[in-house]
Amino acid sequence: MKTDDLIEALAADLPASGARQVERRLLLALVAGGLLVLLGVGLWLGFREDLGSAMMGPTFWIKAAYTGTLGVIGFWLLDRLGRPGSAIRAPLVALALILVAAAGFTAWEFLTMAEAERMPAVMGESARECAPLILILSLIAAPFVFGAARGFAPMRPGAAGAAAGLLTAGLATTLYGLHCPEQTASFVMVWYSLGIGLAAAAGAVIGRVLFRW
Repeated sequence: MKTDDLIEALAADLPASGARQVERRLLLALVAGGLLVLLGVGLWLGFREDLGSAMMGPTFWIKAAYTGTLGVIGFWLLDRLGRPGSAIRAPLVALALILVAAAGFTAWEFLTMAEAERMPAVMGESARECAPLILILSLIAAPFVFGAARGFAPMRPGAAGAAAGLLTAGLATTLYGLHCPEQTASFVMVWYSLGIGLAAAAGAVIGRVLFRW
């Protein structure tokens, strides 16, 4: 029997209650990982000085909605990949739609700016540190998420690892927003997305090893 056939046979014998238990463990892992990332943001990076007023405006929540949605899609995709035979088209379409919508909004913002404002909008004040910090914060939460995700039965370990990385990065980046004062869609689309992409790529590498049967 081939390895893929064995995985599929074992997954077919897994009751629905077993899959739900894995999901619950994953949610608990997200809470634990999120608390650790929040602690890291607060004690290491520090919360932005204008956090209270920033939370009263729309930009803070738009950023959080973008990164949080990517995390939710990562969870959705990981759940599907962890169930052999489940279709992954819907979460992939959702991922494509959110990226296209974000890119479209960014293009509109960029083109309506004065030319002299465009590069500062893209680079902000923290372009060099943004993506590396997102990757580091994602790695802080990764042991919790990847440990819980091992309870699934992914037939494509690399893809499942990328999904777990996307989930972890979505969580970490949303909490990173409590520190980062950058406000423009151009900055978020370039540097936040880069950090999340790096975390997903790292997750794919980790998944090939950790989720291997």
